[in-house]
Amino acid sequence: MKLKNTITKFLIIVLIFELIIDILKLVIPAQIQYLEFSYVFTIVRAIFFILLLKELYKHKIKFGFILLTVLLFPIFIQIIQIILGNIFIHFCPQVPTESNNQGLTGLLNEMRNNNCSYPTQFDFFPYIEFPVFCLKQIFSNKEYSYFIGFLFSPYIFYFFLFFKFCLFMLFKENDRSPFLSFIPILNGITLLKICKMPVTWIFILLIPFVRLVGLYKINNRLCEIQDINNSSAIWMTLLRPIFYGKLIFK
Repeated sequence: MKLKNTITKFLIIVLIFELIIDILKLVIPAQIQYLEFSYVFTIVRAIFFILLLKELYKHKIKFGFILLTVLLFPIFIQIIQIILGNIFIHFCPQVPTESNNQGLTGLLNEMRNNNCSYPTQFDFFPYIEFPVFCLKQIFSNKEYSYFIGFLFSPYIFYFFLFFKFCLFMLFKENDRSPFLSFIPILNGITLLKICKMPVTWIFILLIPFVRLVGLYKINNRLCEIQDINNSSAIWMTLLRPIFYGKLIFK
């Protein structure tokens, strides 16, 4: 019952937040669109996501449910935006910024031109095609500015947060400073100390491809410490942002 109340409360908070965004778009659309471009709203949603993970961790939810939550979270956000977007387009017409038409007619014209500030249909592009496009621009065309776009694509972003949350809680459970999980190299050294392995192994972790051997050894030891099946170590090595959750959500 407590878990159900927690999830319900979370859904209401997210809904209110998205509703406030849409209301603000009616008042100051240009400024709000600029803020969206600067990822301010993404950061706020990320805070909601971390708080949700924290509550699920308190309730000792199993890994399968957590993985489903991470996968569905960005989709859930977009569904809320679509529902509210359709409501606002039909009941709250505004003056579009790049159209000669006024009110609802202008909004519909903007929607057809993909310029409407309210999403009205589901878009899979940000989930798969956009990160692939960013990688292509980075490696083929050497346009490294696309790295930010890749990092903030929904699944990359939320699984990165999920990984950091799991590392944070892992350090905390093993009486280490959890804030070290955010510091490169130091978080690797801390993992080695938790596993009671030589700190000099950190140099192995810095070598591309070779580091996989070191990570597997570490993950195999972490499975023993956290009392989970050692078969998870291979997946924790190859897909760390996804399967490190098994260490926390057992």
